[in-house]
Amino acid sequence: MAGVTLDHTSFAVHDAMGWARRLRRELGATPIFGERLAEFGYLLLHVGTADEGARLQLLEPRDEGFLTRFLDARGEGPHHITFVVPDLRTTVVRARALGLTVVGEDYDHPPWREAFIAPDRRHGVVIQLAQSDRSYPPAGRLLSSRTRVVEDFPSSRGATEPLWWTGLWETAPGPVARLGTTHLASTDLEFSRLVFGELLEARVAGDDSELDLSWPGGSVRVHASDRAGVTGMSLRGGPAGGIAIGPARLDDRTPGASPTC
Repeated sequence: MAGVTLDHTSFAVHDAMGWARRLRRELGATPIFGERLAEFGYLLLHVGTADEGARLQLLEPRDEGFLTRFLDARGEGPHHITFVVPDLRTTVVRARALGLTVVGEDYDHPPWREAFIAPDRRHGVVIQLAQSDRSYPPAGRLLSSRTRVVEDFPSSRGATEPLWWTGLWETAPGPVARLGTTHLASTDLEFSRLVFGELLEARVAGDDSELDLSWPGGSVRVHASDRAGVTGMSLRGGPAGGIAIGPARLDDRTPGASPTC
C-alpha cells in the first residue's frame, strides 16, 4: 500500500480565475482540475516542469459558508495543506490520539474521502486528510495535453461543473517557474515533528530551529516561531520580488519570518 503523499497547498481568494490567469501569465501555471460545490469552487494548478514543481489550489466562495467567513476574518491567503493517506480512518484515530481536533469526516464517498485537522496555536492552518480510489495523471501527461478525463480524477461529494475553468487555456502561459517547498511557522517544533514526521510519515531532517519534511509530491519546511501559520512557498523563476497572496509569498527567499495566522 502506498504511503502518505503531499497533494497541495491551498489559498483562499475572492476570484480563482483571476488569480489563475495571473499565475499562468507570470509563472507558466498549468491547470490540472477544478470543480464547483454549493459554497465554493476550486482550481488545482501545477507550477513547474514534469520533473520539478508543486501543486497549488485556489479556493473561491460561491455562497455564504466557511470560506466567506475565512475571507471576511483574514482576507486572501493560505487556507489548508492537503495530504493523501492510505487509510483515512486509521489516520484520524491516530490524530485524535495526539490530541488533535478532527472535524468534517466523510468516509462514504470513495472518489474523495476526507477529514480536517482544525487549526490550532501550534500550526495555525487547516490540515486536510484525504483518501481516494482515483489519482491524477503524472505531471508530464498533464503538461503535454489539455485533455482531462474527469471521470478518472479525484472528485468531491456533490461537486459539479468539472470543466468550469477551461477558459484559462485562452491565457498564454509565461516562462515556467518552479514552485517548491511550503513554509510553515510553528510554535511547537517537537509537536510538529510528531504530527508531520510520525502521523503523516514524512522524511525528517533539521535542527532546533526548523524541520525539513518531505513526501512524494512535495515538501514542507517548519520554522520555529512565536506565531503560527503558512508563510509562503519557495519559487524559482517568476517575477522579481515574487508574488504575494495576502500575507503569504511565493518567492525565492526563505519565507519564514512573517506568519499569516
